[in-house]
Amino acid sequence: MDHKNDSDPTCPFCPFSDPGISRVVEHVDVYHPEVDTQAGHSRRPANAPSTGTGECSGDYTECPHGCGEIVLNTELSAHLDLHFAETVALDEISSCQPELPVDMESAVSSHDAERQEWLEGGTPGLLPSEDRTLSSWSLIGGTKTPHNGRAKRLGRTELGPHAHEKQMPSWLRRMLERGSMSIFTNTIAVDGTLRRREAVENETRDVIPVLARLCEQDKSVQRAFFCSPKVHQISKIPKEGGFCGYRNIQMLITYMKETQLPGHERFPQELPTIFQLQDMIEDAWDNGFNSVGRVETGGIRGTRKYIGTPEPGSAALTTHRCEANSIGASKEVRAHDALYMNVAAYFRESCALEEGHKVMQTNLPPIYFQHQGHSMTIIGFEIRDGGSANILVFDPMFRTPPAVKRLRGPQALTSDPARVLKVYRRGTAYLQKYKVFELL
Repeated sequence: MDHKNDSDPTCPFCPFSDPGISRVVEHVDVYHPEVDTQAGHSRRPANAPSTGTGECSGDYTECPHGCGEIVLNTELSAHLDLHFAETVALDEISSCQPELPVDMESAVSSHDAERQEWLEGGTPGLLPSEDRTLSSWSLIGGTKTPHNGRAKRLGRTELGPHAHEKQMPSWLRRMLERGSMSIFTNTIAVDGTLRRREAVENETRDVIPVLARLCEQDKSVQRAFFCSPKVHQISKIPKEGGFCGYRNIQMLITYMKETQLPGHERFPQELPTIFQLQDMIEDAWDNGFNSVGRVETGGIRGTRKYIGTPEPGSAALTTHRCEANSIGASKEVRAHDALYMNVAAYFRESCALEEGHKVMQTNLPPIYFQHQGHSMTIIGFEIRDGGSANILVFDPMFRTPPAVKRLRGPQALTSDPARVLKVYRRGTAYLQKYKVFELL
């Protein structure tokens, strides 16, 4: 604070202080939950708002951009960089210089030549560093097995800064219950009739065709692959916080609904809300699908606890079995290279590479992707100059950039495709910070 008063209430665990005791209580509950020794008692007033101070103890920092996200200190710089990228508009691009070929997404290493050789001609299949056993932060698996009594309650590292809360604040619950704003527009159909279309504020259709066209324009891209163009991009609403896992599940459901995949009948109208998804996961636990998840989390209904790789997709969301892979490093392959290889194999199995197309559009479902503390939806993969690679993602933390919305349509072009693509690319500089990845 700018003017600290010695009489202000202070946090007992760090230098934070504030004239309002409720804000200090909020701070302690958010940033020091692991020190709460009074089981069953929440220290947060039911209607306490976010502190908005940006101060945090330990490994987490509140995003100063105001999105409501609490991110790891080591990721704050990259997080803010992507916030800048999500605001890019077409009128800004024309006055900007193109990005240098070597940047956060395309850094080339000594391993890139070997990686490119494998990506373009390797044999699909299980890699040496791939394991079918999920890590400790895969909380909601899909196998129907009895609890064997060995599970332990997970903590802040796995469940996030709200690992010990009993219920989320009432202001947040009300905001999530209201949901996103709907925007209605009038359009003229081919037959000349006037039609009213509804667009949800945090949901955008037809993004993947735009990204495919941008990759085609980007001269640094040698080859790119995309999943079904019917997947919608969904982002979190402002001040929502860490519900990325649920937003990714919603994106998977848009694919189910648009392609009429078996199981889509469960979602005849709107997408399920965060609270409905929590109910579905808890119901899956009740039915014996990895009921250890409840032991490890203490229950997730009505809370902001992080969820893991959502294999109840096979139990609660669809009639299909979904396969989850845990990917880590081996003696021969680094973890992020193993990730690249697995994602490349996934797309390559459905493509005829000999056709020579630069951008390959498939009808494959997207991939649920998780690393420590965050999850995204993989919608594509690209190989760039020098053998560097990127996964292409819908990250719920970030909105659809205005430029992407304006580029929808077959004739839309831009002079700087790399600038628009930046918020969707995750390359080695980002991925090498993590030792384990999970794919569903």
